[in-house]
Order: sequence, then structure tokens, then C-alpha cells
Amino acid sequence: MNSGLRSGKLPPSPAEEPPDDLSAGTARGAGAGAWFLVGAAVVGLGIATYLTTLHYAGVAPICTTNSFVNCGSVLKSSYSVVPGTSIPVTLPGMIWFIVSGALAVVSIRRARRGIEEPEWLRPAHLIWCLLGLVSVLYFVFAELVKLHQLCEWCTTVHILVFLSLLVTIARVQSARAS
Repeated sequence: MNSGLRSGKLPPSPAEEPPDDLSAGTARGAGAGAWFLVGAAVVGLGIATYLTTLHYAGVAPICTTNSFVNCGSVLKSSYSVVPGTSIPVTLPGMIWFIVSGALAVVSIRRARRGIEEPEWLRPAHLIWCLLGLVSVLYFVFAELVKLHQLCEWCTTVHILVFLSLLVTIARVQSARAS
């Protein structure tokens, strides 16, 4: 028998490592909202990368083509590039999703380490999402009012930005309630 057990003392336990699963950190503040934001960023970045690649290749996207839904027409319009340049608007979109995902990852990583988030993190993410919404409103206006056509890929990105805004609002409110 171990002398440590005879004396009633337990041997020292090794330092515990945080679990390496998706649910880690939820009890400490990151929660499902941060994971949703990361997922939305990954999907949005994927779509923006796909559309950017098509832009530079000069290839039409895979999508529905009829009188109202026509991604190819929308993506070849003057609204598909940053004004005064040949840079596709999908490049700033890629940056938007990278930053949004990075802000959510900071929250998750801090929670997994048991460290409080910086106070600026959620409000900064909210401001970033509001900037994204302004862009989305401009692009929806351009599609519906100016072009009278809609792009399925773009609409998916717009929905992801809007949902990211809603989740970020909820995260800011929950931080204030704590």
C-alpha cells in the first residue's frame, strides 16, 4: 500500500488540461453564440472565396438563372466591384468574415483558458456587424432596385451577416446582464 494513502493524504494530481471538445468554454462565457459566429464566418469566407475565384477566372457561378435570380448578371454588374477599381466586393467581404471569426475565436479561446474576455470585445464585434449590415443594405438595394435581379450566393452572405449581427446583439446583452 502507498504510504500517502495510509496517511489519509491523496497524492498530488497533475494539472488538469482543459477538455479539447467543442463544448469547452461554454460554462465560462463563450457559449454557442461564439461558435455560431465562427461557423458563419467559415461559411461566409468560403462563399466569398468561391465568388472571388470566379471573378478573377471570368467564370459564371453555379446558380439559378432566370429573369429575377441571376447570379452571373449580378456578379458582372458595376455593383460587384469596389467603386473606381476592378477589385471585387467579395475581397472586402472576405476580410469582414475573417475579422468577425477572429473576434469570436478570441472569445472562445479566452473562455477555454478561464480568462475573462476584454470588455471591448463584444461591443467591437457589434460595431463590426453593424458595418457589415450597412454594406448588406447597400447591396440588397443595388440588387433589388438598380439591377432588378438577385444573386443566391450574395443573399446567403447577406443572411449570414444579418444573423451574425443578431447573435452579437444577444452576446452584448448577455454580457451586460452578467
